[in-house]
Amino acid sequence: MAIVGHKKSGEYDVWVLSAGRVKMDGGAMFGVVPRPLWEKSFYPDDRNRIGLAMNCLLVRGKGEIVLVETGFGGKVTEKLREIYALDESDGLDFSLQKLGISPEEITRVVLTHLHQDHAGGSTVSTDEGYAPAFPNAVYYVQNGEWNDAELADGQTVNGYRYDEVMLPLKDAGQIELLEGEGAVCPGVEVLLTPGHTRKHQSIIIHTDEDIFCFVGDLIPTTHHLKRIYVMAYDLYPRETYVVKQKIMERAFEEKWIIVWPHDPDIAWAYLDRDAQGFFAPRSISKSP
Repeated sequence: MAIVGHKKSGEYDVWVLSAGRVKMDGGAMFGVVPRPLWEKSFYPDDRNRIGLAMNCLLVRGKGEIVLVETGFGGKVTEKLREIYALDESDGLDFSLQKLGISPEEITRVVLTHLHQDHAGGSTVSTDEGYAPAFPNAVYYVQNGEWNDAELADGQTVNGYRYDEVMLPLKDAGQIELLEGEGAVCPGVEVLLTPGHTRKHQSIIIHTDEDIFCFVGDLIPTTHHLKRIYVMAYDLYPRETYVVKQKIMERAFEEKWIIVWPHDPDIAWAYLDRDAQGFFAPRSISKSP
């Protein structure tokens, strides 16, 4: 599945693109929530893994082609590829080819954080070593996220690919390190949403008609809309719990279209409240 979704919004085209599929431990994805509860949403395989998407967002309009996230980009050992059941056969390159958009046309790449399943595809392997996958793009991430990745210790280092991803972007002079919230170009801004990492950011897209929010690993799937469903992968789970409630309230009030990075079934949706007052996804085909 290359092109997961498309919406024409005024002068903009907005797509959700697949960067492949992956399986991750269900217990890690739902933290302290007992399996009898979360397995109602995701029934795991015999290795306790659940199937997840790796979604990216692509926005074209007003002279810019902006990519949010890049997937693994092949940067994983064969051992981890087997552990994660990683399938990149219909990855980001294939998705862009289906749209007729070349890597050279991407003007900006915005990353929520630098974990390998979100930033790995930022570079490609060449005869001379690793190089930016999008040679004419400026890449954006929070300065604090970059610093934390550079100083990663035994608990966090396996989430990053410094030599294969970060160093080539730095050497090419294509990385711009952000200090807090603000616009990266007209229509695109970043919002600090800490919890998964200390300086995780979500990306807001303002078109002429809609507001999209790529929430990243703050809310990885629609099932994580439940307040206590917080990943064990989160370095600051209490912050995730608090921040995601604020974001959900704002998204509901301002009628954002939320884009989830890992939901295997629902790539984007408005938020609605169910009979108990909790948030639930509502199809973008239904007006807010």
